[in-house]
Amino acid sequence: MKIVVVGSSHVRRLGTFIYNRPALHNFNLMNCEVKCLGIGGGKVSNSDHVQTILSFIEKNRPEHVIVHIGGNDLDILGASEDTTEELGLRLILLSQTLTTRFEIKSVTICQLLPRESTRVIASNVYNDLVIKTNRFLKAQIKDQPHCRYWKITGVKNSDRNNYVDGVHFNYDVGMPKYFRNIRGSIIQAMK
Repeated sequence: MKIVVVGSSHVRRLGTFIYNRPALHNFNLMNCEVKCLGIGGGKVSNSDHVQTILSFIEKNRPEHVIVHIGGNDLDILGASEDTTEELGLRLILLSQTLTTRFEIKSVTICQLLPRESTRVIASNVYNDLVIKTNRFLKAQIKDQPHCRYWKITGVKNSDRNNYVDGVHFNYDVGMPKYFRNIRGSIIQAMK
């Protein structure tokens, strides 16, 4: 069974984490092949980033796709509640495109994560937008066939032991937790 994990820098760093630990290849799962594509600064509002994801899916032809992208779409000037709905709809459209164009059996969209530090807007504003986007996604996805919402657990933004820079997981504490979360989403998708 082929599975692809796509997203932004979290997924890129996850791929590096796994690559450097051969025991974790394929998320230490039997009878499956897992490939990761992470785009640093990845946004679903960037057509080049979406096209890169679609090309990767077309090349690898997985049965299941795990998606973790969208945080960078919120860290922009003028971000508002409208931005959260637009982002949620773009993620749902991406999942629909994957299931119809590539006949993907299931798409899992992972929750967006809060940040201690941001580039453009205040982190408290960003984190409020993350909460609103996650609520919107969770509510909308339940009505989508072949799509599920995945909550990332055990990595609180307030626990600095998980992060290297207030955004990305460190390889000692945070990344192993993130790995287990994504592995759990893969196991669920395979059922």
